[in-house]
Amino acid sequence: MITIIIPCYNEKEIIKDFIDELYSNVKNLKDDFEIIFIDNKSTDNTVNTLKENIAIFKNYKLICLSNYFGKEAAILSGLDKASGDASIIMDPDLEDPPSLIQELIAKWKEGNDVVYAQRKNTETTVLKKIMKKIFYFIFKSLVNKKFAIPENTGDYRLLDKKITKQLISMRERNRFLRGLVSFVGHKQEGIEFDRPFRKKGNSKSSIKFLIKYGFDAILSSTSGPAGLITKFGILSLLIVFIILTFVLTNKIFSDPYEGFSLTILLILFLFSLNTFMIGIIGEYVTRIYDEVKKRPNYIIEKIIDNQRNS
Repeated sequence: MITIIIPCYNEKEIIKDFIDELYSNVKNLKDDFEIIFIDNKSTDNTVNTLKENIAIFKNYKLICLSNYFGKEAAILSGLDKASGDASIIMDPDLEDPPSLIQELIAKWKEGNDVVYAQRKNTETTVLKKIMKKIFYFIFKSLVNKKFAIPENTGDYRLLDKKITKQLISMRERNRFLRGLVSFVGHKQEGIEFDRPFRKKGNSKSSIKFLIKYGFDAILSSTSGPAGLITKFGILSLLIVFIILTFVLTNKIFSDPYEGFSLTILLILFLFSLNTFMIGIIGEYVTRIYDEVKKRPNYIIEKIIDNQRNS
């Protein structure tokens, strides 16, 4: 059996088109399949639209979360309820084309444990492209090369059951699925595809979201930024030594106020650098605090299951 997991948040405008497209691509699958939709406490009537259209599938679940817990938590809830020998994770915006599902399954049957969809083209703004390049550069620089994530990939991928079991066992609250999948390892292969435009609805990937998501991804995957603090500290000491030498030399051999502005600028730079380093420490401490509280990753309000009542 194949489980298809679709996390949703405010997708009313496009969800019916997605269901129709998904059905046309899975109705003739040789494998049995189940569909799991997870609603992340949408505010635009996504749940009712799902209820009206989901019955087209013979085997489905609709998981309604009690609050907005984030996409990563929604995916985890789907993995927890999955019954398949493999699980496919995809977004309902039709930028993850359902037409790729059969190819993902075929690659899995060839012996791959993870099959990820890799975009050949990325229809996005120049600024977002630059931001993604910066993210991948920083991620590769800070994370062990063995755990590097493939570029131009999202969450659209197939995971063998043994992979999903390992991911489920990692109950950390600050999750980054792509990083966790790379950490797990096993045999992984990509499939390139042309990513279509989003036809309806609004993208959730705003500039603000991408910055926060990238920051969370790095901090969740590596302690590398904490290691940079030591290097920044050495750099700060070096700069302070240079400033001190400059000030003393200036005081002895020339007008004591000459070069004063440069000194102030360097001091402000050091202050900003130290504030940034304290911020990194604060982020890690906050994440430790989140973990030790041991709150659940998500809370389910209701499950609609056509195989049994929940």
